[in-house]
Amino acid sequence: MKRRVFAAKTRLLMRADRAAFADMLRAEREPLEHARERSASRSAALAAFAYEQSDFYREHYRAAGFAAADVARPENFTLLPAVTKDHIHEHGERLAAQNVPDARRLASKTGGSTGRPLLVYNDDAAPVAALWWRIYSWWGIHPADDSAYIYRRARTGLARIAHDLQWWPSTQILLDARGTTRAATADFVAQAQRIRPALLVGYVEAVRAFAEYVHEEGVSLPSLRAISVTASVLQPGQRQFIQEALGAPVYDTYRSAEVPWIAAECAQRDGLHVLSDRRRVDVVDAAGIPTTDVGDILVTDLDNRAYPLIRYAIGDRTQALPSGCACGRTLERIAPIDGRIADALRTPSGRSVSGGFGGLFNEWRGVVRQFQLHQGPDDTVTIRFVPESDASAATRAAEAVAQTLRTMLHDEVPVRVRVVDAVEAVGGKARLVIAEPRA
Repeated sequence: MKRRVFAAKTRLLMRADRAAFADMLRAEREPLEHARERSASRSAALAAFAYEQSDFYREHYRAAGFAAADVARPENFTLLPAVTKDHIHEHGERLAAQNVPDARRLASKTGGSTGRPLLVYNDDAAPVAALWWRIYSWWGIHPADDSAYIYRRARTGLARIAHDLQWWPSTQILLDARGTTRAATADFVAQAQRIRPALLVGYVEAVRAFAEYVHEEGVSLPSLRAISVTASVLQPGQRQFIQEALGAPVYDTYRSAEVPWIAAECAQRDGLHVLSDRRRVDVVDAAGIPTTDVGDILVTDLDNRAYPLIRYAIGDRTQALPSGCACGRTLERIAPIDGRIADALRTPSGRSVSGGFGGLFNEWRGVVRQFQLHQGPDDTVTIRFVPESDASAATRAAEAVAQTLRTMLHDEVPVRVRVVDAVEAVGGKARLVIAEPRA
């Protein structure tokens, strides 16, 4: 019944999203060369539009030596200068397209967990709902299925009533990740056992903490068919523990306040599929040149014309993967996010090392549940890790990782290991690297 009601509501109220969803399903199976040509064409068209309609982009591209005709050529797209967070902080509204009504601009603010909060705008005309319908379909989840969320956003009063009416007859429940108590978690479990959600969505650390509660209390959530996590690096030990505790496969997703729904795992879980008919991800080296190694992400939201974000340096790192997936989708693929650009370790000689930290324990899957690198004011690095079950095996793995880190840091700083009960997390999110300022 819920699926029939959903179909009727979307036919009446969400025709554009329904059409976009059908187009997305066709696009992800089209020949790779056609997909790449379409992405290149859309990328250049968006850049040309921004040049014409945005004071910031026109000045930004002219300063780099690009005229309007240059910007419109698809082969020049990877040469265009990136847009940074500093650009957005400094220029703000000047990135907006002048001919797009203000009503289409939906304010979106980052949490500022790695620096100053950032205000951008999403495009109300973009088919965002169709993006998550599409990804959920990869996991066998229908958008009308009941779901549970562990997020920092909680609705109360009239906002909650309006939300519940919008999603009726489907039910969504929420556990606030900002200050979860055992009593609140117990209530969330009781709700979940009553409504039987098919999907659980949340921040990596918040879902891990919830899984620990479920494991400790011995409760069961047999209705779950998929678990979607985001906002932090998903470590192999975390995935394994969450799956065993909650009894459903875990799928990694990549999205942000600035660009909703960038990439996600399919059922194969062999890298993340970029939604490359709607998003463009370029992986570049320190000089901004495309690289096949681990590099910085420049993301372009091809659907946002209200507030274009073109070659936006979002602050994350990954590696482009070869095309081709056993699922048959021809969408581009990237490796799991390897950490943020800000996740860097320093040495006394001035060397800065970032990237490659997320996979440090990949050789010892199932031994360490979770880890975090902490660099103190004296530059000493401590590997904080949570053993899965065998503390001695986890310690041996951590000692081997410590030696790898010493080599990466050219033996300039001490590297130690330390068993902990949990790593530091705020609001359901955790940093892979915490580097304190020098004393």
